[in-house]
Amino acid sequence: MVNLMMNRQLIAALIVLILTVAPGHGYGADARALIEIRENGAIDWTAGVVEARGTGIPPTYTYDRKPLISRQNILAQATKKAQHNLLETIVNLRINAESRVIDVVEAYPSVMAQLRGMVQKAPEIENLRQYQYDGTVEVWSRMELSGGFSQLILPPEIRHIEPIKQILTPGNDRLRQFRPRSSQIFSGMVVDARGMQAVPVLAPRILDENLEEVFGPAYVSREFAVQHGVARYTTDIGKAKFNQRIFDNPLIVKALKVLWPGRCDFIISNADAAKLKSASEHLKFLKECRVIIVLDPM
Repeated sequence: MVNLMMNRQLIAALIVLILTVAPGHGYGADARALIEIRENGAIDWTAGVVEARGTGIPPTYTYDRKPLISRQNILAQATKKAQHNLLETIVNLRINAESRVIDVVEAYPSVMAQLRGMVQKAPEIENLRQYQYDGTVEVWSRMELSGGFSQLILPPEIRHIEPIKQILTPGNDRLRQFRPRSSQIFSGMVVDARGMQAVPVLAPRILDENLEEVFGPAYVSREFAVQHGVARYTTDIGKAKFNQRIFDNPLIVKALKVLWPGRCDFIISNADAAKLKSASEHLKFLKECRVIIVLDPM
């Protein structure tokens, strides 16, 4: 019964968190974010942040002997617990179909020390701090998935890709001007993967029907993946089509299926894959991670 009440309180707190906090990250955030709720926190896959709560509880006391503990000490206790829960949430993040952050930590123990340092520097969401009548204090901490965390955790096969230098001559420049409409230039891509029980990860892949990669570690450049994430997620296909991350002319594709058991790699039709391969300019938006994946609410 107590656990049920605590779970209800957590869900209520997360609803408040989602409604009151609307951070702008990367290329921009969708109105209907993809939120994954964990035991003591949440992952906002649309904004690219992890948030966790911590509670500081004053010790019980009798009428004749009050404990000598200040509100500041209770706040420090809550902050420490929030940081612990934030780290716990982060180490269970899915990187791709094969691994989680915990796998990296186990392979490279020094990574845990770096993650602890990042968590300790994670800011508190101050407008969500709550003081209860009995002296209990609740705080929330937030850490972005971009930046130093991504640099540390993203797979090593995601490398820096040098800009493509195209040598133009009067002849091929003229060909570009008269490119047929079938070779339309797209500014980004939206993958509709609703109805497939798919899950978000830090480094998803998109494959054609022959299981050849058309987007993923081989195509993205590390500096863009670190700054903005390999891809962003949302639950709203309408908002996705007009998100500034993919600019004004995205390719909209419907995923045919998701690969099990990982449920994070998506297969699109060979016809849609051919559209990506139709122009070298598309390599630029793939390199810059201008991809949004639409999933069902979690």
